[in-house]
Amino acid sequence: MHLLLHGVSVLLLHFSRTYASPQGSCACSPITIPVHVDVLVPKDPTDEFAGLKSNASELRRVDATYDIYGIFCEPDTTVSSRNKDVVQLLVHGITYTSQYWSPPVEEFRNYSYAAFSYAHGAYSSLAVDALGVGLSSRPVSASDVQYPTSSAALSQVARHLKTTPLLPGVPAFNKVIGIGHSAGSGLLNFGAIVEGPQSPFDGLILTASLSTAVDLNISSLPGLTSARDADPLRWNTLDPAYFTATNRSIFYPADPSTFSPRMILLDEFTEDVDFVGSADQLFCVGTDRCGDVAALTAAERSLWPAARSFEVVVEQGSGHDMNLDFFAEGPFDTFVRFVKQFSE
Repeated sequence: MHLLLHGVSVLLLHFSRTYASPQGSCACSPITIPVHVDVLVPKDPTDEFAGLKSNASELRRVDATYDIYGIFCEPDTTVSSRNKDVVQLLVHGITYTSQYWSPPVEEFRNYSYAAFSYAHGAYSSLAVDALGVGLSSRPVSASDVQYPTSSAALSQVARHLKTTPLLPGVPAFNKVIGIGHSAGSGLLNFGAIVEGPQSPFDGLILTASLSTAVDLNISSLPGLTSARDADPLRWNTLDPAYFTATNRSIFYPADPSTFSPRMILLDEFTEDVDFVGSADQLFCVGTDRCGDVAALTAAERSLWPAARSFEVVVEQGSGHDMNLDFFAEGPFDTFVRFVKQFSE
């Protein structure tokens, strides 16, 4: 497996659409993939190792079938591309949905990575709602939505992409590249740890995530609260363990001139629940870990001894939500560069 650890620096707009680019158009359609997971999860959902270090008495079994919703984007039929056997599986971060990868065009800026990757490589993509989020299945008990179940669901989606035609005229793909954002990176990372060489992914790009950032405590993030308390009208029936983040500013650079204020308004309007750029307020700002890229690479590389290739990139100026600020094309260029490398 190849790995790029990309160092950090009540409306769902899910519908069929077409993105235009100078090279043609990219058609996008909603899709639902049923997946079966059979995993062991810790009885204590707060287990920081998600059961990896637990003994049998501390684990319980989750054996269930779920529906994973996503938006599939592919080049139009007039485009001939040697990349048509490659698909990107895009996984959002905490309190986001698949919409993170293709938010609406705002102030004449297109923040869609799906459109960008098509225009710069004619790559197909499937942006999914993680288990328990958005339009994917949401288990009644939030304790079922843990790293083992969520990462297994993603791996099953990847296997589906490799073995089953996704739509009429869309054959199975030969390679699946996983691209995660924040907690989405954590899910892909967990799957790689558990599955090792049996992982269905041919490469991983992990953004807004550092494995060596041991001082980050997600549960202590400002504005993190029970979803049903934050929005009773929308989430009053949810298990109180489902949470959301009401303070969205932490996901952007501290300098407000580097992103559109309308993007935060959209962010607040479309937030969901959930079980690095140099200006990333969660991983980089206020620390020295992102200044020395060589040292950061050495530290992170030690956790991936079997990776065939490995690189850490720190995008200057980008915040935690690197797709949503004015520097987005920098990360997008990096993503496509590595997808091309992994596809060879």
